[in-house]
Amino acid sequence: MARKIRRGSDYQELRRRLVGNKATQEENVIPMINVIFLLLLYFMIAGNLQPDYDVAPPFSTQETEPSKQLPTLSVKKDGSMTFENRPITLEQLKLELARISGNEKLKIHADAKVDALKISEIMKTSAEAGILQFVLVTQRRVEGG
Repeated sequence: MARKIRRGSDYQELRRRLVGNKATQEENVIPMINVIFLLLLYFMIAGNLQPDYDVAPPFSTQETEPSKQLPTLSVKKDGSMTFENRPITLEQLKLELARISGNEKLKIHADAKVDALKISEIMKTSAEAGILQFVLVTQRRVEGG
């Protein structure tokens, strides 16, 4: 009449039913970890694809003025350019700079609202014409401001 109690096997059977096999638990977590790492990788790459070129021109701490003899390019807010006070395009600028011999520098007056990509494009075009140094004209820092 006394019932034989099998505590060890009943406990293991109950645990197996509630928790499951340890091997299957680990297998179920691995795909989730993979997805998290893929999402992390995606956001790290997607966040750095488009750099921030929207910069304000720096203030100058230097008191010297750029040389008046350097060829000067002015870039207005809308992206239009003038070279030595004459309207010019990028193609014309390349030709003009190629004709000027003896100058290694170009002085660029750019409006603060001009896109930095436009200035980068101007520098690339100038480099193709042989100008490899640039003087970017900045604002003079006002004392106390």
